[in-house]
Amino acid sequence: MTIKAKQVVFNQYGSPDVLQLVTTDMPQPSQGEVLIKTLAIGVNYSDVLRRRNTYFQATPLPFVLGSEVVGEIVSVGNGVGTPFIQGTKVLAILPFGGGYADYVTAIAQYCIPIPENISPAAATGIFVQGSTAQLMVSQLAGDMHGKTVLINTAAGGVGSLLVQLAKLNGATVIAAASTDDKLKIAKKNGADFTVNYSQAGWSKKIKDLTNGKGADVAFEMVGGDVYNETIRSLSAGAHIIVYGCASGVQGNIHPEHFVDENLTQSGFNLSYYINNKMPLWQEVLGNVISLLAQGKITVDTPNTFALEDAAEAHKQIETRRTTGKVVLTTQ
Repeated sequence: MTIKAKQVVFNQYGSPDVLQLVTTDMPQPSQGEVLIKTLAIGVNYSDVLRRRNTYFQATPLPFVLGSEVVGEIVSVGNGVGTPFIQGTKVLAILPFGGGYADYVTAIAQYCIPIPENISPAAATGIFVQGSTAQLMVSQLAGDMHGKTVLINTAAGGVGSLLVQLAKLNGATVIAAASTDDKLKIAKKNGADFTVNYSQAGWSKKIKDLTNGKGADVAFEMVGGDVYNETIRSLSAGAHIIVYGCASGVQGNIHPEHFVDENLTQSGFNLSYYINNKMPLWQEVLGNVISLLAQGKITVDTPNTFALEDAAEAHKQIETRRTTGKVVLTTQ
């Protein structure tokens, strides 16, 4: 009897309901590949964009989402050796998708052995969220010691790590989020102050918390009015780092405001670092794994779903009901 595998695929773009669980032939590892029995599958906002066909890269049909899985190697292809042997727990990076499945093949060079004291669910936060947060902190934010840092979506996958990393780097952290429950999570992660950005004019509270000065550094990925208020909350000479626009709405701050206040803005795209600065990105991945293994940072995974419930996971992400890292499981 042929052993079958399961995967979540979509054949048309659209709502979460286009995601369908199907049965398929068991994949087999080719030259230089490993076959992995998945334990945890990372869900990212980029998956939502791909499903809608609004991602910055084209998404072919049919398509299986998932750029990261954590699991156990069950077989290897020709040319694969130590440390990628049967039984090894690895984080596999899948640049062309395919992760929403109970068995996946991955290029061995794109796999990273994971210490046993890091849970599979937590390890899904290393690739996208972990390297995004650490790269922005180490490459763009500069020395944050003694500075006031504003972090939007502070209870999200990246935001939760940014709060912890900023504190490790000596910053005073103001966490901003859309609900009081999310702000409690940010506080648990070490935020010094919290602000609810669903309330109008919240930039004034930032100024009040900083004795009228404003934040020195801000991390922003919401867009629209949140972006506008973030700019208004900055101190003269401050730096804002933009790494997304989850609302899909552009901000409308006049460029002269940047001139008048001597502000700077940086954009961040993880794919740029992977494609153009791979040694640096690999170094950062190692740093994140080390910090996790030492317990200096944690990856929150309160929202886990069975593989067959991938559509529900997407619905909750789109309605902003999730916090931390969203994970699919196969057990």
